[in-house]
Formats: sequence, C-alpha cells, structure tokens
Amino acid sequence: MSKLWIAKALAILVLVVLAAAALVPTVFAPKEGEQAPEWLTSYSKVWDKKINLGLDLQGGLMLQYRVEVEKAVSDKTDRLREDLRTRLERVDSPPKVATEREGLTTIYVTFEDPARVGVIDDAFMTNFPTLTRTDLGGGKIKLEMSEAEFERLQEHVVTEAIGTIRERVDGLGVAEPDIKKAGKSDIVIQLPGLGDEDFDTAKRLIGATAQLEFKLVAEDQINLFFSRYTNAPLPEGLTYSTEGGQPTVIGRDKKQLGAFFAEELKTHDKEGLLQVVFEEIVAYKDKRKEVRDEERSHWRAHLVNRKIELTGDAIDSAQVSLDNRTNKPYVSLNFTAEGGETFYQLTKAHKGKRFAIVLDDVLKSDPVINEPIPGGRAQITLGGYKSANDLYREANELTSVLQHGALLAPIHKQFETSVGPSLGADSVVKGQLALLIASGLVVLFMLVYYKGGGVIANLALALNVLFIMAGLTAVGATLTLPGIAGIVLTIGMAVDANVIIFERIREERRANKSPREAIKAGYDKALSAVLDANITTAIAGVVLMQYGTGPIRGFAVTLLLGIVSSVFTAVVVTRLVYDYLLDKSTSERLSI
Repeated sequence: MSKLWIAKALAILVLVVLAAAALVPTVFAPKEGEQAPEWLTSYSKVWDKKINLGLDLQGGLMLQYRVEVEKAVSDKTDRLREDLRTRLERVDSPPKVATEREGLTTIYVTFEDPARVGVIDDAFMTNFPTLTRTDLGGGKIKLEMSEAEFERLQEHVVTEAIGTIRERVDGLGVAEPDIKKAGKSDIVIQLPGLGDEDFDTAKRLIGATAQLEFKLVAEDQINLFFSRYTNAPLPEGLTYSTEGGQPTVIGRDKKQLGAFFAEELKTHDKEGLLQVVFEEIVAYKDKRKEVRDEERSHWRAHLVNRKIELTGDAIDSAQVSLDNRTNKPYVSLNFTAEGGETFYQLTKAHKGKRFAIVLDDVLKSDPVINEPIPGGRAQITLGGYKSANDLYREANELTSVLQHGALLAPIHKQFETSVGPSLGADSVVKGQLALLIASGLVVLFMLVYYKGGGVIANLALALNVLFIMAGLTAVGATLTLPGIAGIVLTIGMAVDANVIIFERIREERRANKSPREAIKAGYDKALSAVLDANITTAIAGVVLMQYGTGPIRGFAVTLLLGIVSSVFTAVVVTRLVYDYLLDKSTSERLSI
C-alpha cells in the first residue's frame, strides 16, 4: 500500500475513534434516578457533552415572547424628563416651566417667560448627551432622543431580557434550556424535560416583569382626585367606592381600570406628577379562604407620586420569612449599602407618610413610615386577602424573581406549545422506528442491487450516521423530531451519492475498462454531480438555519451535518476501500 493510502486510512481511523469517544456520555448516560458509574464520572471530566433531546422528544414547554421595548424607551424618556426638571430647579429656581413627553422619545419644554429659554444652553445639554435640542421659538424647546441611542436601547433591553430569563429558568432546574432572540424584539424559549406540573410556574416566573419601585402615596391629592367620581358617570364595570377608608374606584378588569386612568391623568395631571396603581382584593366563597370567588374579587385604584424614590436595583437579596404574630409569609429585603442609606434617608424625611411598594404597577404594600428605618432592611407584606397557599406561592415566586433581577420592559406571550413527557417518549419510539425502517430498507436495497458495492456503501452509511451523531454532540445541538427526519433524509442522500458513483463505474465497465480504470473514471466523473446536488441542498439548509427557529433549526442542523458527512464517506471512504481491494486482488471481476 502507498504511503498516501496509509495516511488517509489513519486519518479516517482517528476520526472514527474520536466520533465514538464523543458519543460515550450519550450512550452510557445513566437513567433518571440512577447514579453514574465511577468510570463515566471520570470520563466526563474530560468530555461531558452529549446529545440533548428537544422538547418534542422528551416533553417540555416552548414559548415565544415579544419584549415591549417601547415601554423601556418611554420610561427612559420619562427619567430624562424628571432629571431635566431637577436640574432646571437648580439653575432657575423656582422654574416656571412645563415639561411634557410626546411619543416615545420626545420631550417638550415650555418656559412661562420666553427670555428664560437660554437656561438650556450648550453647557446645560452636556448633561443629556443622548438628546438633541431644537428651539421652536416662543419659549418652547424640543428635546429628542437620538436614533443611535434609540437603537442601542432597544438592543440592550432585549439582550438583558434574555439574560434575566435565563437566570430565572436556571432556578427551575431545566437541564438544557434554549433561549434565543428572534427578529428585533422576540424571544423564543424552549424548556425540554419540564413536567406538566411545572408549566404554570415556568410561565409565571418568565413573564413576571418584576419592576419593583418604592413611591410615596399622594395622600394630599387622594380626596381631590377620586372625589370627582362620587356622582360622575363611570364606564360600565367601574364603581366609585370608599372601601379601605378612602375614596377610590374599583373594578374587576385591571386593564379597563388602567386604560381609564391613563386618559384621566392626561386631563387632571398635566405635569405628569401622579400615577394610579392597583391592588388586588381577593374574595373567597368559604371561611377557609381556599376557593376563590371570581365574581366578588376585584381591583382597587390607589394614587401615588410618579417619582420613583427607590427601585429593585437597590436590593441585595430577598427571602421568604414568616410573621410570628400572624403566621403569614412576607418577603424580607436586604438593600445594598447605597440602597440602604437611600432607604434610611427617605424614611427619615417622610416620617408619618405612607410608602407604596409597587411591583409591575400592582400595589403590594403601603405601610406607614412610623420612624426612620436604618440597617438596610425592609419587608413586603403581601395581600392579606389571599389564602395561605396563595401567599406562600406568591412570596416564593416574588423572591425568585427579585433575586434574579427585573426585566427592563414588560414581555407579552405570543404563543406557547407544550408537550407532555409521555407524548415525548412516544415521539422518541416512533422516530427510532422510522430511522430503523428507513435504514433497513436502504441497506437491503444496496445489498441486493449492488452486491459487493452495496456492502461498501453500507459501511460508509454506518460511518455517516456515527459522524452525524458525533457532530450533534460536538456543536451542542438539540436533537428534535424534525432532526431525526433530517437524519433519515441524509441517509437517502448518502446512498444517492454512491448510486451516482456506482452507475458511472458500471458504464465504464460496459465500455470494457479494467476494474481499476472503471473505478477511477467513475469517481472522477461522478464527483461534480455529487457536489452539485449536495451544495444546492446545503444552501437551503443554511437559509433554514439562519431564519428558522426551534424544530426548523433542528432539521437544518442535522441536514447540514449530514451533507458534509455523506459527501466525505461516499467519496473518500468508499474510494479508499476500493483502492485497498484492488491492491489485494488480481481478479478482473468487480461485484457492483
């Protein structure tokens, strides 16, 4: 044998050994509840990658959310507007000026005295590098967020959302979650291996925005604001009430309340200093408070200052604690050093007032500040109208969300797909059966039709499947049901390459060429056809890989790996085997 043949054979042997070694953690993986043998534990220290099954094969949950980046942008603009007023107070006190946000990124500043417009000069604007200034005349200035900052903020919000969701999912114990960005503002989440009982918990944790804010209750404005609805007509479903000892408006639909007060604040709060938040009042059908009464449960409106005194970013840790007096759970908060000092100064400055603790525009607690609170600690007492089980569940989920951070913007679920473990197991069985039947029929056909050539093609086919599986392991891909379909398709494509080559060889033999000449000519002439067919298929696979999500990407991954592997085994491996046989045989016959 030539040195070139020996080098090729050794290279292929090395590839086969590496591929087989890569599959060891997958093949010998212990079953659920079993402990891995010592040798496998040691092996995993060197190589621990294994083929991951998609949620359609092992059961799980697939969700797609849209990040409401517009909310994050408008919040950013509101914070800039608040900072603008604060700085104007320092240089032009008292500033007789009105500020108003329009759209997502525009702030209008109107001075009562047009001569004072010069306060916002170039030096002043250095504090707002992301805003561009336009003087509209008449004491009015337009400040607008730059396009570059708008796009950067959008990208940042989605990236941070993916990171936060991944941390929350890790807390669920999902082994191989797949969380990816889709488009500009969509996020696709796959949670394979999740049981039916965990679906609701996962959806609640992922969807919780958890924008925790500490705000002062607008106590001096409450009576004036809500009393106008004493005799005024309200939309159907909303009612004026004095429950809780103060005037308010209640309703069963939180979205309706939110939409109503969004319009009311535009009319009665021109300066944008107030905000209406909502508290859930839960009613129960029996004294044990276990069966919720949907007909009597409702939402109550509360008036707070829009200014955020403190946010969840100032929280260092959160845990569930139990009140020894009431035997009810609450969330205990520990602030960072800076956050604790800010909290202390706030409670010191506003002694005797109520402090609203707001989570995603929902009032969780509004305790009275009896005295300054040092030490950087606080607590969230959850709604006392709920059952003990509901309180514990809410406390645990709130703690988990706070520990893993807040989303910078709300997210809205677009669709979900759930697959139970039993259905996933059934898909595995059917997928394996399809793969075995397809492989068996192909192997049988090649043996019957091409005889000795069929044996060589089937050897290449076995190596092809081995290389595909090892490739899936190496790239950390997830095997899905469409992925199995991609492997089945690849098996057909792999022997298709051999069929083209073998038919070329048979043509050369019919032209009375020797076995060695026929094989050389057959491979040389068939190579372009084999490459053309596989390259065009690979182009389609790349497009699916780039723009597809979930199962479509799974199909594309196996298809692309299969194309590379099948071309290699059909063209290189089989040719190497024929070269060996020709070197060892003097017969003029060729079994093909």
